[in-house]
Amino acid sequence: MPAYVDAASSPGRKKLLLLLFSILLFAEVRAQDVFSAGPMLHYNFGDKKPKLSWGIEAAVWWYEDGFPISANIGFDRRKGSTILYTQAQTGIAVAGLSVGPYLELRKEEPTVLGLQTDYWINNYLGLNYRIRYGGGQKQKALGGYVKLPVSLIPEEEREDGDWDWDWD
Repeated sequence: MPAYVDAASSPGRKKLLLLLFSILLFAEVRAQDVFSAGPMLHYNFGDKKPKLSWGIEAAVWWYEDGFPISANIGFDRRKGSTILYTQAQTGIAVAGLSVGPYLELRKEEPTVLGLQTDYWINNYLGLNYRIRYGGGQKQKALGGYVKLPVSLIPEEEREDGDWDWDWD
C-alpha cells in the first residue's frame, strides 16, 4: 500500500491549508452553486519519463452550512494509459484543493488504483498541481484548464438578477 498519509504533513503544506481555510470565511471570494466542465492539459513528471496528458473534468459546487463543497469526475489520457478519477474538493474563487481515488488503465502494465490530490488556482481558467500516489510511485503534474460554468440557482432566485454579463 502506498505511503500517502505523510504527503500533507510538511510544515509548509500545513500553513497553506490553514491559510486556505482561513480565507474561506470571506463570503465574497467563495465558490458558487454551479456545475462546470472543460478540458485540462498537464505536463506529467516524476514517473519514468515526462509526458503530456489531456483530459476532461466536470465538477458541481454547493454550500453546506456556509462551507463550499464540490465533487468532480474526470479522465486523463496520455500515451500508454488512461486515468479515471473522482474527487471531493473545497475552495474559494482563487484557490482550492481536491482529493480522491483514481484508476489508471495501462496499456502494457497492470492496472493501478491510487490516491490523487490537486491544488488549484482560479475556478474556471486556471492552473493546477497534481500528485498521484499509487503502484509504488509518486507521479506529479503541472497543468492548466478551462471550464464553462452553468449556475444551478434558478434565475429568479439569483441575487444578481439583472446583471448583464455580455454588456449589450
